[in-house]
Amino acid sequence: MPAPTADPLNLALDQAIAGKRAPLFDLLARGSKLPGPTINATLAEAFVTACRARGAAADPVALVLAQLPGDQAPGATPLEFLPVCGVLTLAARAAADPSVRGAFVAELHARADDVRFRVRDAVIEGLSRVGAAAGDALAQDVASWMDGYFHAAAVVTALARPVWLTALHDAPTALARLDDAFTLLKEAPRSAARYPGHKALVDALRDTPPKVAIRFGVPVFDQLVLWAAVKDPILRDLVEAMLGDKKLPGRFRPELDRVRNALRATEPAPRNPDHDHGPSRDRSGGRKRSRSR
Repeated sequence: MPAPTADPLNLALDQAIAGKRAPLFDLLARGSKLPGPTINATLAEAFVTACRARGAAADPVALVLAQLPGDQAPGATPLEFLPVCGVLTLAARAAADPSVRGAFVAELHARADDVRFRVRDAVIEGLSRVGAAAGDALAQDVASWMDGYFHAAAVVTALARPVWLTALHDAPTALARLDDAFTLLKEAPRSAARYPGHKALVDALRDTPPKVAIRFGVPVFDQLVLWAAVKDPILRDLVEAMLGDKKLPGRFRPELDRVRNALRATEPAPRNPDHDHGPSRDRSGGRKRSRSR
């Protein structure tokens, strides 16, 4: 009786581990479902599972995939699937094996501001999976991520994923990462508002604190009260937007009112029309319209 035929993915992975990587790269690219709206998540997970079963033997293959640059694996092409698979595999290994966690989380950090959005999304997903295993320890370790917009956005977004959030028990550490992110926005130059990473961080901070509030309760609103004193109107609007989650009023209405009262108490005074001296002359000799009109 002939031996059963090996699964094509596992066969290609074993060939790649032995040094013949082209068949694996071709199999993953052909099965990627790219270009298209979504990647082949089933194939990606099958690859992650196959690599995790082989342990350290598959690490060099995952590293090569994760490190493929944009000129070799361009975005919006089937080849973009390759670094996505690599990133997810490194995260799975980091979650399963503490001995490689530091090195592989560093690899995720290096990909967090990748120009390819699917690779950035894989970093967020991967980080949340590592967080499910490492919990508060990872929340401490990613403090070094909080000096870059895309990197901070990855942490803030991943922190709110249920797999990591439910593994967190130390509220001060989680809130410290959120405060790091808010401080990064507060200290950003005006020109940063044009950066995609800045927008990603604003969006992440709008969505994450309500989810963390459901996990940790009052301490989150204490933090929002502190943020409410910010002068920047964009950030003040951001704090207000954080209060809009429909799950909050039933459990935290007094806390929501406390933050809104803090916003009102620190609202800048309206511009005094008595200080308006009318139009002023610009350098070209033209007249500027008074702001009060």
